[in-house]
Amino acid sequence: MIVGRLRRGARLVAVVLAVVALATGCAQVRQLTGSAPTTTVAPPPVVTTTPPPTTTTTTPAPTPSRARAAVDATADAAQERDDVTLGVAVLDRTTGATTVNGAGDTPLRAASVAKLFTIVDILTRREAGQLSTTPGDEQRFRRALTLSDDEAMNALWSTYDGPEGIGRVAALLGLQETSAPADTSQWGEVETSARDVAALYGYVTTRLAPADRDFVLGALEAAAPTAADGFDQAFGLLDPSRRGTAAAKQGWLCCLQSSIDLHSTGFPDADGRYVVVLLSNQPRGYDAAKSLLDDAAAAARDALET
Repeated sequence: MIVGRLRRGARLVAVVLAVVALATGCAQVRQLTGSAPTTTVAPPPVVTTTPPPTTTTTTPAPTPSRARAAVDATADAAQERDDVTLGVAVLDRTTGATTVNGAGDTPLRAASVAKLFTIVDILTRREAGQLSTTPGDEQRFRRALTLSDDEAMNALWSTYDGPEGIGRVAALLGLQETSAPADTSQWGEVETSARDVAALYGYVTTRLAPADRDFVLGALEAAAPTAADGFDQAFGLLDPSRRGTAAAKQGWLCCLQSSIDLHSTGFPDADGRYVVVLLSNQPRGYDAAKSLLDDAAAAARDALET
């Protein structure tokens, strides 16, 4: 019995030793191979950034100036008749800027607007001490401006070197489209543009001596409805329905090249900010031509008063 127990104990010991040996062998293998428990590292989270929304800024178109609006407003009137050239210029006396339409630099016959050029030349030279005038000349100045008196202009043109005077004014003001007539006896055929006439008014208001400036503007404001030759001057800026305190020099000439030249130039309001120049060459027919300038002047006034 004792022998049997020993054998069973021996077997138990052997089993324990075998397990120990196996465990020791595994540990040695791990030491030799350097293997370690595997650790799984989770990848970093993906962060998605949403870009800010794109903002589109639209810059509004600049508002046209009143002068630009006034010039553009005359376009419909120019279409009332076929074969019309309507040169338009608006001078903003505050900014000094002149705005013109497509025909604003087109040379046209000045007709009686030439009277203003001649008087400005004489007054400028008188201020510079280059000449003196008589009381009779003063009356001629006034009649030429208020009544558009041709006889008064004839005397001034011949006495004070009218053709050269046109060149002097053009050079003084840097006018590009103003020139004396080919036939120097025909002052009505002086050529000028709407832009150049606007520059002439700018000179009157800013560079003539105050007394001379006031004289010219006062005479233009006193323009008579009927000219010395009986022509009706009440059109354009002097249209009775809108005249107010307008100060204007009108012009008319018939019938070179089977057309007429009809102009209305000056201040819609004598004390106002703007000068408006309307120069036209139109087919014959003064009534229709005046109606066209009435409409052009009214459209320009409306735009300037908006």
